[in-house]
Amino acid sequence: MRIAADLHTHTLLCRHAYSTMTEVIQAASDRGLQGVGLTEHGPGYPGSVGWAYFNTYRDIPRTMGRLQVFCGAEANLMGLDGALDFTPEQLAKLDLVIASCHRECTPAGSREENTRMLLQAMENPGVDIMGHPDNPLYPIEAELLAREASRLDKALEINNSSPAARPGSEPICRELLLAAKKYKTLLSVGSDAHYHLKVGCFDYSLGLLQEMEIPEEQVVNSSMERLNQFLSRHRQVKNSKK
Repeated sequence: MRIAADLHTHTLLCRHAYSTMTEVIQAASDRGLQGVGLTEHGPGYPGSVGWAYFNTYRDIPRTMGRLQVFCGAEANLMGLDGALDFTPEQLAKLDLVIASCHRECTPAGSREENTRMLLQAMENPGVDIMGHPDNPLYPIEAELLAREASRLDKALEINNSSPAARPGSEPICRELLLAAKKYKTLLSVGSDAHYHLKVGCFDYSLGLLQEMEIPEEQVVNSSMERLNQFLSRHRQVKNSKK
């Protein structure tokens, strides 16, 4: 399986990454990718950028050479009610939205509470992908999450940085993949690169997908056609909710 676009990257503006936006885009091109997602942490993450940063995406070309650029965000879950650090109007202006839990700003509850929190975030029409749902700090009911993601046409991320960033995540990721296979849940692969030389690195994610025999058509960014169709469906839903 080949991944056409890296949908999860960070720049030095989040204060814990090391490369510029230009370096991230160039690295994606150098890797031979066809697309790259710019998904800086939302304003709820300590030290990250405010809405003015995302609102100025209007100055970023959406095509650079052969590379399609998706100007998005990694929104933060800010409470057990699944609330995000962007308004619905702000989410609708972004090309791509990943919603994730981070210990710096997301409270952890029981397995039931965490699952409900992620489900409520998935109900948000502005969300496209649930980021690294394998985080062991937030135990979840994997089968329920996969089933509801399938129903809602949302993708669950297989995050290539999880083993290093979230030790203990692999058993949860395997459980999610088993459930995703059962319910034909859409999946997304992202490097979660915090340095430009990590952009397009998917060895861990692709190894798991191959081992678990996940079909290519379940991975939204395994082709640009599949990815753009997925995001187009979501844009239509977001516009209908305005």
